[in-house]
Amino acid sequence: MRRDREAANRRYAGFTAGVLFSVLALSVSVWLLRPAELDAATLCPKDRQLAGHTVVIVDRTDRWTQAMGSALTQLVENAQRDTDRYEKFSIVALDSENSVHPLFSICNPGEPTFWSDLYRGRRYTTRDFEQRFVGAAERVIEDVREPAEANTSPIVEYVHRWLGSDDFSPEVRQRRLILVSDMRQNSALFSIYTGAEDQLSDVVERQFGPSAQGVAFDVYFVAHGRDHNVSEDEVRTAWDHAFGRIGADYSWRQIS
Repeated sequence: MRRDREAANRRYAGFTAGVLFSVLALSVSVWLLRPAELDAATLCPKDRQLAGHTVVIVDRTDRWTQAMGSALTQLVENAQRDTDRYEKFSIVALDSENSVHPLFSICNPGEPTFWSDLYRGRRYTTRDFEQRFVGAAERVIEDVREPAEANTSPIVEYVHRWLGSDDFSPEVRQRRLILVSDMRQNSALFSIYTGAEDQLSDVVERQFGPSAQGVAFDVYFVAHGRDHNVSEDEVRTAWDHAFGRIGADYSWRQIS
């Protein structure tokens, strides 16, 4: 009888321990898989490091054609689709206002999942992803692709500004900078129309410096045919030398 009681007690203790272990394991899983606490304005995580940041700088200092506008829409959509959860995606217009303030700068909150729905509710997670992240960027691009022109094109200055920003610093693991431009740098700092080809390399080295290390540069070269006595081959060669000087990881694609 006593042995039966002891065996029953052991079974009960084992069952209790199993239940407690299961509850503990479930609690740890829920904690580890919890979505990040998001900033209300940017949808970026408040309780963890920014996972990455993609910045698209659209050079509107020369007039776009309809074909270029369509290509712009597609490449921005593709870039945004490649942005992972908790990575930031920003769109900047280089135009006559010369403002580096982004028109759009929101983190990808991630598509709705069981865990995000559990913590925040599906209505809110769907709204944040579809309306505030995807939909808002589409509306910005509709505005950016409209015609605009300017007398200067401070491409180097815009990149320099972003390389020095807190949310695009070397502490951010994945940094990508997309330039949609004819790459004809033209400002008080340096003009490709009056300066020697190798001078651009000197300017880029000074302005970008160590902050450019680890940044993936994607250049979408707008070939619009306005050479202004500087051919498109000369423009590309000058930038190839400049990127080579700083050891940049870059790709070059042409839009025409």
